[in-house]
Amino acid sequence: MTTTLSSPRHARATTTHTRPQTLGRAIRAEWIKIRSLRGTWIGMAAVAVVMIGFGAIASAVSSGSIAGPGDGPGPGGGPFGGGGALSTVLTGSTFAVLLIGVLGSLAGAREYSSRMITATVAAVPRRWQVVVAKTVALAAVVVPTALVAVMGSYAAGMAILSANDAPTVSLTDDGVLTSLLGMVGYITAIALIGLGLGVLLRSVAGSIGVVVGGIMILPNIAGALLPDSWDTILRFLPSSAASAFTAVAAAGDSKLGSGAGVAVLVAWVVAALVAAAFAMRSRDV
Repeated sequence: MTTTLSSPRHARATTTHTRPQTLGRAIRAEWIKIRSLRGTWIGMAAVAVVMIGFGAIASAVSSGSIAGPGDGPGPGGGPFGGGGALSTVLTGSTFAVLLIGVLGSLAGAREYSSRMITATVAAVPRRWQVVVAKTVALAAVVVPTALVAVMGSYAAGMAILSANDAPTVSLTDDGVLTSLLGMVGYITAIALIGLGLGVLLRSVAGSIGVVVGGIMILPNIAGALLPDSWDTILRFLPSSAASAFTAVAAAGDSKLGSGAGVAVLVAWVVAALVAAAFAMRSRDV
């Protein structure tokens, strides 16, 4: 009987062989994380339901299908009248943006509260890849959700308006499709800004507070209280920049052009994510 022993060189090659860490593997890991969480799908479903539901209610009240509070029914009456058919069916966008900002903040800061971030950065030594991977994974979930929510709100709202002989707009009308796709981009941008703030602040409560207060509530208050001379500054805020290519209301009376609005909103997203990547790379977890 003979015994065959493996050579030391073969043993070393077998025991020391490891798969190199790549950005693709980091993205795959983050995708597994985000899709395996039940809260992700509950949150995304809530965004779609809230936006479509509020759009349908607003369309019904505006067209007189149901009685609205205070002013009563009728086209142009009630709290949803006077803003045009497109802004009426997209009434739920404010609540959808609020929810998506919270979900983005959770995606960025959740691992810090559970201390799972230590395992994440141990598996991905190039820490900037963690931010990029989280961004790609979150966008892969948010973009389809926003598209379903926006187009579903448009379809449901326009069907209700048409059934009650109220004015409607078509996708082929000037600026309609641009506004709808712009709303998809705006929802995605707020989610990514929330993600960047979550990583930067490392606090779920803090990042949600900044997103909700600083991006959603404070600009509207500032637009109502500050003098008109501040409109030039207010129009560079994320919500005001989005008003240049969507149906959302601006914080002030001054608006950017469509191209400039897209550029400003993209700049906010890039700034939040770059700051998050720099913070993760330069400090301990």
